[in-house]
Amino acid sequence: MDEPASEPIRGRRARAERMSQEGPAGAGRNGAAPNRPEDPAGAAGGVAGGTAGTGPSYVDRATERFLLVISVSVITAVAFEAVAVGTAMPTVASRLHGLNLYAVAMGIPLAAQLVTTAFAGLWCDAKSPQSCLHLGIGVLSAGLVVCTAAPNMPVFVVGRAVQGLGAGMCVVPLYAMVGSSVRTERQSPIFASLSAAWIVPSLVGPGIAGFLVEHASWRLVFGAVPALLAAAFPVVVAGTRRIPRTHGPRPLTGTGRILLPAAGAGAAVATLQILSGADSGGLTAWVYAAAGAAAAATFACVRPLLPPGTFALRRGLASTVLVRGLVSGVFIGIEAFLPLLLKEVHGWSPTPAGLILTVGSVTWALGSWIHGRVVSPRLTRRLPAIAVACQFAGVALVAPGSFAAVPAGFVVVGWTLAGLGIGLVFPAMSVLALAMTPRDRHGATSSAIQLADTLGAAFCVAVAGLVYAAILPSRQAAFAVAIGALALILVAALVAVRRIRPLPGSAEEAELASRGQGSGDDR
Repeated sequence: MDEPASEPIRGRRARAERMSQEGPAGAGRNGAAPNRPEDPAGAAGGVAGGTAGTGPSYVDRATERFLLVISVSVITAVAFEAVAVGTAMPTVASRLHGLNLYAVAMGIPLAAQLVTTAFAGLWCDAKSPQSCLHLGIGVLSAGLVVCTAAPNMPVFVVGRAVQGLGAGMCVVPLYAMVGSSVRTERQSPIFASLSAAWIVPSLVGPGIAGFLVEHASWRLVFGAVPALLAAAFPVVVAGTRRIPRTHGPRPLTGTGRILLPAAGAGAAVATLQILSGADSGGLTAWVYAAAGAAAAATFACVRPLLPPGTFALRRGLASTVLVRGLVSGVFIGIEAFLPLLLKEVHGWSPTPAGLILTVGSVTWALGSWIHGRVVSPRLTRRLPAIAVACQFAGVALVAPGSFAAVPAGFVVVGWTLAGLGIGLVFPAMSVLALAMTPRDRHGATSSAIQLADTLGAAFCVAVAGLVYAAILPSRQAAFAVAIGALALILVAALVAVRRIRPLPGSAEEAELASRGQGSGDDR
């Protein structure tokens, strides 16, 4: 995925070439072969609509704002569907007489998304992010249309699978376009806005979905988004055509190398999710063995899809991607249990118990907003470690709240801190990962980031579910142990975040220097 971080000679040579051809403010490579002089026409930059092969070309402010609007709109649509489906699914399964397929319908989009998330990176680097996004929107819409018109549960499950395939091709190209066409110092506010794009759907999605299910039809929950995407599609196409391409089309090679492990990871994750839904009486030794095998298969299959050395905490891009997956996975894994914890342990009614999710979403948005306005290079380097420590402190406060003797305020305050922490670190990892990556490899890095997010969430939710079910019927202890298990996973993020800066003299460090960012040493 990335150039090895242990190539000091090649890294120094790459930096020397950039400085001789672009000057100190040069910005990345244009897709040429290593050590080949770049086209000096790319040194100007700052011009929207650069042609393929002319080197780095950054969009102007107007195009940058347009790209931001498109990106936020697409992610908001995807987020609304992801949030709203949880409210509608019980009714869907009942009306279509398919309760036995409920777990499959909930989990299959994630498995399908893993496959196309990996493929999207390959497509963006070989063809263009624009064409990948257009195809992804079309496939996503087609899947939702099938769900809307489904006469029975098996057809609905097929639609959900197609929906997942499309969703996997929507977010990766947005990251790739921002990384390659927006100047590095201006990427933080954009990635903060992309994180915040989940906030409004998180706040209003369940309410809107519930209203439609109760007073109209559940089919509108799935039919509204493709109608909106169809209306906006011409604007999306016209807007993305204004984004300069970093290189001309290249052959789409290595699809088998990408798709086979991605499909294996998707199947393993789906198996893990289904097993985690077993009740405590059904958790036999065979179930635990199967869960262990599924987890091992997941990591084995996803390993070639992530930067080399990801699970070995290699400094630079590998650890950056790992931190992103760990912090998001732990956050989503704990969040899934908080409304139930407040309801069952502290006696809260469903409405206020559900508002804990809003608390986390709002402070996540606040953290992203703060990160987007940090200008000090020194603070920028230190902020990820501070953010992960903040998230860990929040989780440590939530865990005691699993017991009725401890005030529920521990959960609220803890989740406020956890949301702030992940809001600070989440966009930071996107900016740093893309800054360490040559422009013609932004698709692969964007794909790795999204894979880490998806796998982290699926794995942590499954682990928490298995641990929780194993401790039952002691409910309070079950909550505490499940949250504690995820806190231990977050310890790995505390270690990995100290290794996100690349080795001095490496190719990744040279890429950072070409973007005007010093490496520093975080050890």
